[in-house]
Amino acid sequence: MKVGIRRDAPPFGFLDQDKWQGYCVTKMYYLANHLGEVLNRPVRFEPIPSVLDEDSPNNRYRMVANGKAHLECGPNTIKSAPPLSGVTYSTAFYVSGTHFIIRPEMRGIFKPDTSLAGETIGVLPGSNTHTLISSTYPLAKIEDARYKSSNGRELGVRDVVERRIDAFASDGMLLMAEALRQGLTFQDFTLIPDRPLSCDFYGIILPDQDTEWKTKIDQFITDLRWDIILEKSLGVDSIYYQGPRQAAYEKCAN
Repeated sequence: MKVGIRRDAPPFGFLDQDKWQGYCVTKMYYLANHLGEVLNRPVRFEPIPSVLDEDSPNNRYRMVANGKAHLECGPNTIKSAPPLSGVTYSTAFYVSGTHFIIRPEMRGIFKPDTSLAGETIGVLPGSNTHTLISSTYPLAKIEDARYKSSNGRELGVRDVVERRIDAFASDGMLLMAEALRQGLTFQDFTLIPDRPLSCDFYGIILPDQDTEWKTKIDQFITDLRWDIILEKSLGVDSIYYQGPRQAAYEKCAN
């Protein structure tokens, strides 16, 4: 079973000392075991690095559309129409949303319920978050060109801590993961607002012509316990993700 996995999207998929880690990695091992039981034969999980670059043969959508991977697991926002023909989404396996990462002393000063006029906000160019932030806060100073590379989120978090920008906007789970990866503590950063600005439902990318495969994946997702997989994936660090996940669930899933 060939699965596209991002190397730069903790806690969903990342490399730690050249070893695959993350929520999607653990989940795909569970899926391989599940399929092995259903088919009564061994099923081996083979991760393949996937990327966002639309021109790359390892683009997350293209690798599924051309059969290089059977599916791709990562923070893929479910859209009404996928950006590439030949693919579709599974049922949502995760819900998240947009937060700002700021320095703790900025809480009460940087207020998302205001216009944020004059505040400098970093955001990944071309992302759904970019559209959301630029339309919601037209009076803010949006900085995006600096963050166009694959390590844009890493740089954005660092720029907040080093006071180069006032805030960086992105998926709350991904921001938390990046901050922890950099060794930061809650003395260095905080996420606001308490509830996310948006509702982003993530799905697995699948080939659109194989309805039986999609049915199997959807059922697997429905039966899976998210909290158990996260704890097995991240160990003691999983506690840091419960807050953003619960906030998104309360806003978006009820």
